Amino acid sequence: MNQIRDRLPEKAKTLFDDIEEGRILGASNHIRMIAEMFVTISSTITNEPEASELVDQVSNYFKKTRGESSYAIVNALNLIGQYIEDAHDSSFAGKVRFGVSEYFEQEASNISLVVEYSKALLDQYQTLMVFDYSSTVDKVLKAMDKCRNVIIPESRVINGGYPFVRSCAEKGYHIHFIPDSDMLTVLKEVDAAVIGAETFYPDGTAFNTAGSDILAELCQSRKIPYYVLTPLLKADPRSMQGIFKKKITRNEEDSLAASWPEELRNRVDFNAVELVAIPPEQITAYVTEKGILTPSQLFTVLYERK
Repeated sequence: MNQIRDRLPEKAKTLFDDIEEGRILGASNHIRMIAEMFVTISSTITNEPEASELVDQVSNYFKKTRGESSYAIVNALNLIGQYIEDAHDSSFAGKVRFGVSEYFEQEASNISLVVEYSKALLDQYQTLMVFDYSSTVDKVLKAMDKCRNVIIPESRVINGGYPFVRSCAEKGYHIHFIPDSDMLTVLKEVDAAVIGAETFYPDGTAFNTAGSDILAELCQSRKIPYYVLTPLLKADPRSMQGIFKKKITRNEEDSLAASWPEELRNRVDFNAVELVAIPPEQITAYVTEKGILTPSQLFTVLYERK
């Protein structure tokens, strides 16, 4: 990691650190930040072979790291790379600008459709529960017209609920902010639950931050609709080849035991699962740029895209 970071221009180092240290959340945000690194590298480093090599190294690094939890990173960086390769500009910097612009123009169109369909679907509900930050879900909350109640359970370890608060406050929603352990106590007030997705399989299995699975279990037991709002970019097709996601864990010592005596912390295992699977039978529908789909429809829609 340090070998790559040390070669980056200063502006790109800041972006790199923001991703690595979790200061900014969300796969969509990370894709944008990595693309910005590409532009900064190509416009700052005048030796084009050196710039091209560093862009490839940054791309491969984030495919192997962030791509493990969110395959959208892999799909997006592959698309940007292909657009760069296909560009007709004479300079590498020009090719990178074209590739990045081409990718985000198409992705903006896709996200706009997800927001449009999600807004139409969710406007029927008065009280929503949203779990863990998703830039797609955030855009939907900002787009909705009717004043409503939004319940935001905060994951104790990732702080993925807080980023929703400002958007909901600006819209004038009534916000109820609770620890995730209190989800069951307020569920009787909830009309529908909404999450984004780090990634999903073509069979309809979604992957998201730990706690999303608990909420899915609760919604299924209470017959509350559970929606996943995501562009199809986040599909991970490797499961069709027998390649499944590895368990991803993170050490939560600093978040759970910052004030503990060191001798006690040293005797405790703080590793926790970071990403969990939500089975298709617990998901009411996916909202994508191709429309509102049941989990069983995803495979056909994804296959038709090829």
